[in-house]
Amino acid sequence: MAALITSTLDSDGLLTATIDMTDRTMNVFSFELMDALDALMDRVEEDAAVRCVVLTSGKSSFLAGADLVMVRGFCREAKTATHERMFDQCGRLGRQFVRLENSAKPWVAAVNGLALGGGLELAMACRERLVSDDRRIQLGLPEIRWGLLPGAGGTQRMPRLIGYEAAMSLLLSGRSLTPAQAVEAGLFKQAFPANDLLAHAQALARSLVGQPYLPSAKFAHLAQADVPAHSEAVAREQASRFGVSAEDLTLYPAYSAIIDSVLLGAHLPLHEATTLEMNQFLRLMFTPVAGRMVRTLFLGRLRAERDLTPSAEQACVAIRWQAFSEPNAPWAELLTRLKIDKSTLDALPTDTLEMQDTQGQWHRIHLFTTSHAPAPGQLLPAAWLAPTGAYGRVMELVGTPGPALSLMSALSLRLWILPWLSHSQESQLKRLQGVDLAQQAKQVVQHAAHTPELDLSLMDVALCLADVCPGWTGGPLSWLWDEQATQLPSWSAAEQQAWQTLSDRLQQHFA
Repeated sequence: MAALITSTLDSDGLLTATIDMTDRTMNVFSFELMDALDALMDRVEEDAAVRCVVLTSGKSSFLAGADLVMVRGFCREAKTATHERMFDQCGRLGRQFVRLENSAKPWVAAVNGLALGGGLELAMACRERLVSDDRRIQLGLPEIRWGLLPGAGGTQRMPRLIGYEAAMSLLLSGRSLTPAQAVEAGLFKQAFPANDLLAHAQALARSLVGQPYLPSAKFAHLAQADVPAHSEAVAREQASRFGVSAEDLTLYPAYSAIIDSVLLGAHLPLHEATTLEMNQFLRLMFTPVAGRMVRTLFLGRLRAERDLTPSAEQACVAIRWQAFSEPNAPWAELLTRLKIDKSTLDALPTDTLEMQDTQGQWHRIHLFTTSHAPAPGQLLPAAWLAPTGAYGRVMELVGTPGPALSLMSALSLRLWILPWLSHSQESQLKRLQGVDLAQQAKQVVQHAAHTPELDLSLMDVALCLADVCPGWTGGPLSWLWDEQATQLPSWSAAEQQAWQTLSDRLQQHFA
């Protein structure tokens, strides 16, 4: 297997280490990459010829965070593993970063692209950080979006680098910064054009040779004087202060885990603070919410985007319409943005789109939003557009699969909207909208039991993206799998039979 981290040593002792996972489009922290980082740190410590290190990436991005397939494995293992076993597994990366940070030989991060989650935590562990000035680069800790916290020092180093107020806002929102914003905040020392970045990082590393690591020199906010003392009441007050509702604080355990980590770790040495942080991370691992959110909102969505990539035969070369009603104004806005041949045709009914395929044939589809409902089963095939939610947007394709739905799916992906073929003659998004979770689960099971071609995990993805089902559930099927012991006994015989019909498929997706 190709080396995941390659290095070159200059005559003056500068070691330039480049992360490049050749079998992946982006670098991510896997067990193998952690092994490679350990080997690199061993060399730096043991080789007297090495005097300083620059860490960069061989890809256009730096490092995208943890391998969430690995994290999903942690969530599964947490159902049976001991706390000690989980601490050893999940806490490894945090311990590596403490070791790197305390190295007598300075490490400088040359962040040449996107750095999220564990990628940014790695950069923050380095003594200094430089970044490319490309404004498209995202720098952040988005773990809250998957029901997690940044468990390799993110809740501890970020407040010490940029201050409590700014750090808590980023940690609780998952929001990313541009390079310019990150430099202004104090997260990075300076931004440089991509072609100059490595040379500046190497010069900076050389200038630090011989200087001992001092936390007071690295962290502008080491004292954390503005961090309030922790109590349950203070934690609730801080959540409200940073825009987290009391309901979300209850339903999404990651909010309180992040707040507790920051408040309780503020005045501890970093090696103790990261241990505290890992115990908060494990608190999330031992509850089902994080596992469901990772499975549905990250892994499920990524798989959907990969599997739904249209073939060349599905390409749409032109579109035309006549007019849109007021409820369908979002459609008009979206279609106008498409970079495709567009025209109007007076003969078409209102709220109807025609799409031309590569053979010159035109195919018709009716357009709706989830606030605009025709009678069930009428006006098919149809595309239903959900509002943009916290995790993106979904378009439901209703009717018998055929050229029109295939072309609409291809157009949806061009608009960065996830297309979902519900294999139904009426909109499932509309039917389930406003229905309580337990009833949603029953209706979804009954629909799925009679629809063997339906992708169960993609249904959960679609319902969460459309905000029909809240993100903490991971979707009604994911939630029901965890809650079956309490929910199924009250079901009717017909409902339980539908569940049994799905048992093998459910086991495949959710066990």
